[in-house]
Amino acid sequence: MAVHKQVSFLAYLLVVLGLLLLVSAVEHVDAKACTKECGNLGYGICPRSEGSQGNPICTNCCAGYKGCNYYSASGTFICQGQSDPKNPKACPRNCDPHIAYSKCPRSGGKALIYPTGCTTCCTGYKGCYYFGKDGKFVCEGESVEPKANMYPAM
Repeated sequence: MAVHKQVSFLAYLLVVLGLLLLVSAVEHVDAKACTKECGNLGYGICPRSEGSQGNPICTNCCAGYKGCNYYSASGTFICQGQSDPKNPKACPRNCDPHIAYSKCPRSGGKALIYPTGCTTCCTGYKGCYYFGKDGKFVCEGESVEPKANMYPAM
C-alpha cells in the first residue's frame, strides 16, 4: 500500500511538472524567432512621450511625431504631430510656446537609440524606426520591447 502511494505521488508530481512546462512553452510562443545575422543599422528613433506641465518641451506641430498628441501646460490638446520619423518633414525649428508636453503610444525608454552591431529589423522594437549609417530609413522594428525590471537587483 505504501509503495502504491509513493508511485501515485510521483506520477502526480510528473503530471504537474509536465503541465507547468507546457504552460511555460506556450507563453513563449509569442516571442519572435529572429535569425542570428547582424544588421548594419546606424540609429533608431522611437517616438516617446516627453515633457510635463512644469518642464515643457521645445517643438511645434509640424516637427512633432505622427501618432503623438501635443498639449499645453493646462492640459488642453494643441495638435497631433505631423512629421513621420520615416520621412521627416522640413519644418521650422521654432518652439511653439503653447506646447508643454507630448503623449505618444510609447511612453518609456530612450527616444533615440544607437543599436548594437547585431540589431536587425527583426530584433528592433515595434514602433521604432531604424535607419542605416547613411541616414536612410531601413525598417520599423518587429520585436516587443522588454518591460523594465520591476524588482531591481539589490
